[in-house]
Amino acid sequence: MHNIETDQKNQFLGMPVTKKNERNVIHKLRKAGFAEFQKEPCPSLFLNTDDWEKTPYHQAVSLSCIKDAHFRYEKEWVAGNELFNADCIQKDPEKCLNDWMKLRAMDRDFQAVYLYQDDKDWMMDAPSEAFTNDPCAAKAHGRVLTFGLGIGYFLFMACQNPKAEDITVIEYSQPVIDMFNKYLLPQFPPHVPVHIIQGDAYKVWQKEYLDQFDYIYTDIWQSSDDGLKAITKLLEQYEPPFDKADFWIEDSCYEIMWTLSLLYFRELAAKRKAQINPKLNTYMKKIRRYYAGSRENVTDVKRLQFLMYDTETIRHILAHK
Repeated sequence: MHNIETDQKNQFLGMPVTKKNERNVIHKLRKAGFAEFQKEPCPSLFLNTDDWEKTPYHQAVSLSCIKDAHFRYEKEWVAGNELFNADCIQKDPEKCLNDWMKLRAMDRDFQAVYLYQDDKDWMMDAPSEAFTNDPCAAKAHGRVLTFGLGIGYFLFMACQNPKAEDITVIEYSQPVIDMFNKYLLPQFPPHVPVHIIQGDAYKVWQKEYLDQFDYIYTDIWQSSDDGLKAITKLLEQYEPPFDKADFWIEDSCYEIMWTLSLLYFRELAAKRKAQINPKLNTYMKKIRRYYAGSRENVTDVKRLQFLMYDTETIRHILAHK
């Protein structure tokens, strides 16, 4: 628990960084406990803005063509040379809850596109969207099912994957579908069949339907704050085979589960229940019920640490009613 109680990693968000002071900033990150900077050579803090602007998606798709009564886009300059969270939460390799944000800075100012639906901030085309979606798009294969359409970044990148044969998208909002079909889908490559269906993910998420597909990707939440609740609701209905499904920013959504799992193991040792935020009681009860039904006799600390962090185990816990 020491790593959680002394964690000060959030203070680095928005910190200015230049080529001149990069080593000094890395030294501060190392001192704050960021595991990726503990050994040389350290990764660079800078991401190449040109590379992001020249992704296949950005080369082929322009949001500026959208002229819809319900949707509008705005381009805004975003400052480079400032640290931001570029990816999912990074797991502590020692499994001691010293997890960290992957802080990076773009190497120059850039223009990000904000898409508004009926004057509500609906979607932002930003580097973090690419970094958190690309690994899953690379895993797409066979018949692909994805929940959530957005600006189509995952869909486009999955279409670039030669292993993807056809892609079905379940999107809740008919206005989003209409806008996408009219303005964005015509800019997509035609070689992979795309089927966009209006539907509620929570109603469609059934074994009989999901069994038709080889790979499933779900992105229907705004952030990790609402992601854990959404993933739980889905897994309670049906837990697909582990290698068949991925969830957007899954590790970030599960970070609190790692901590709660540790608290549960400490409960067993102390023989008294831990005091936790009442908002987390639902998840703590799931952890207790899951392990109460386990026949595994664990005596090794390494095994406990594995169970704390193992994504498949967390899915089993969340699916447990």
